Amino acid sequence: MKIHHVICILLFLCGLVSCGTVQTIAFEQLCPAEASLPEQIRTVAVVNNMPSVPVAKSGQATFGLLNADGKAVAEALAVTLADSRYFSSVLICDSALNDMRAEGTGYRALSHEEIRTLAEQLGVDAVFSLDRVLVLNEKKEVEYPGLAEPWPVAVTKITSVLNIYAPVREKALRTVVAADSVEWDWNLLPSDRMLLKEAAAISAESLGRCLVPYWQQTERLYYAGGCVEMRDASVYIKEGDWQGAYDLWLSVFEGRKSEKMKAHAALNLAVAAEMLDRLGEAEQWLDKAKRYVGEGSEEEMVWKYSSARLAERMKNYSHLKVQMGRFGNNL
Repeated sequence: MKIHHVICILLFLCGLVSCGTVQTIAFEQLCPAEASLPEQIRTVAVVNNMPSVPVAKSGQATFGLLNADGKAVAEALAVTLADSRYFSSVLICDSALNDMRAEGTGYRALSHEEIRTLAEQLGVDAVFSLDRVLVLNEKKEVEYPGLAEPWPVAVTKITSVLNIYAPVREKALRTVVAADSVEWDWNLLPSDRMLLKEAAAISAESLGRCLVPYWQQTERLYYAGGCVEMRDASVYIKEGDWQGAYDLWLSVFEGRKSEKMKAHAALNLAVAAEMLDRLGEAEQWLDKAKRYVGEGSEEEMVWKYSSARLAERMKNYSHLKVQMGRFGNNL
């Protein structure tokens, strides 16, 4: 039900944007990782502890369960972590540590002695043990409006399991399980070899979001018309001058008697305050905007959208602040 509600709002907002009264601003937002690691962990090693698997075939597409190539996933994950620049250094040990075959679980936890030896040899604070990446291909039929029959697709589900070890601890600091999926046209399902190459990239990306803060594109809405000040503020936004836009919108809010203009200005001021990293003030402006928003109006839809996005960011902010503490909370 929540997903349906959000979709309805987004469809409605697309109509608003198309009519020109509401504009969108897209930007990259830093999001917290699922796992918050101790600040003392500065150097890490990614090790391949996955069971051995036969070489995937290039002329065959298998439905059912496949095991990813541990070496390829470990290399892709190490690159992802290094590119994030969250750790001082990221090393990789892609030599297989697990000589079990993939039948059954194929899982073998690293012993404390193995962790201590790896950490000492590699000179790292923590070991990221890549233990299992399962790839499941399933057939699915999707119904699209206007099509007489369901459209067949192949769904690839990728489940990755990784354990985080520190040499001073007997047991894992944390077990991370990341799940992702991708859909293919039924007739365009890649071969096992190409699929596992793609699965390695997807697994690395999904695990990366669990391990380190990541950038994600998001959008905000604002009103651009109605008076000269509102139009001039749009120019400031394009130039990246959010304080200039804020000052103009504040003059509209304080100087206009129209409740609709006050609603537009207050909604815009919430966006500007958020862009200026004044999240508490942004919340206050949304509270003020609500007083001038009519039930069932387009302003109410914009208010709901803006409130949901701000609430999500504020909920994540404390986690992000902790995770970025190693950089002096330079958010």
